Amino acid sequence: MTSRQRSLSGAALMLVLIPIFAGLLACMPVPIGDPERSRIDLEMTGIWALVAPEESDMGPGFYVFEPYDKRTWLITAMGILGGDFVDLDKYDFATYAGYENLASSEKVYVEHVYADEIALYKAWHTKLAGEPFLTWEPKGQVSSLGEDPEYWMVYHISKKEKDAMELRMVFGEAEPFDGIDKTRRAYERVLKKHVHDPVIYGEDDEEYRITLVRAEGRVLKFLERVAGFVLED
Repeated sequence: MTSRQRSLSGAALMLVLIPIFAGLLACMPVPIGDPERSRIDLEMTGIWALVAPEESDMGPGFYVFEPYDKRTWLITAMGILGGDFVDLDKYDFATYAGYENLASSEKVYVEHVYADEIALYKAWHTKLAGEPFLTWEPKGQVSSLGEDPEYWMVYHISKKEKDAMELRMVFGEAEPFDGIDKTRRAYERVLKKHVHDPVIYGEDDEEYRITLVRAEGRVLKFLERVAGFVLED
C-alpha cells in the first residue's frame, strides 16, 4: 500500500467515524499558521459535544481538546454508537438537549453506548486578518508514522456564546485557491483577502459547518465515562 493509499484509508475511517468532513476536497494541502508560534486558548480546552444540523447525516459525537503543550492541543474525536439496549434515533442531537436527555435517562447506562474507533489530531490556533482559525493535523495512524500528512482540516472559529463555538471548514478547492503555489504563505494570503467570503467556506453549506457545545454536568460525566471505556479497551 502506498503512502497516498494509507492516507486516503485513514481519511475514510475518519469520515465514517464522524462524517463532518465533506471529503478530501474540503481539506487543505498545506497547514495554516505556525504551531511553534501559536498559543492555546484555555477557554477551548475541555470536552465538546457535536451538535449537528437536523438535515445533516452527522451522528452524535464529541471532541476532547487536551493541551499538548503551551502552543498546541491533542484533539481526540469520538463518534457515539448505540448498543443493543439503546436506540440513539430517539434522541435529537441537533440540540445539546439530546445529550442531556441521553445522559440523564434512567434506562440508559454508559455501558449501552460505545465508540469503537477514535481519530486523533494535533491542532493549533492562528489569526488571519484578525479572524481566528484552527488547523487540525491528522495523527495516530500507525501506517503513516514518520510521514508528513497530505492534508489538513482548517476551520474558522466563531464564538457566539461562552460555551459554544461554530466551526466553518475552509474549502480547499474553492475558486480563490485556484492556481496558487502549494505553500502556507500563498494559502494564508488568499485567506486574509477572502476571510469574509462565503465561497471559501463552501458557500456556507451545512456540510462545512459544525457547532460544538461544552459538555458540563451530567453530560460531561457521561462522555468522560464513554471516553474512558474506549481508551481502556
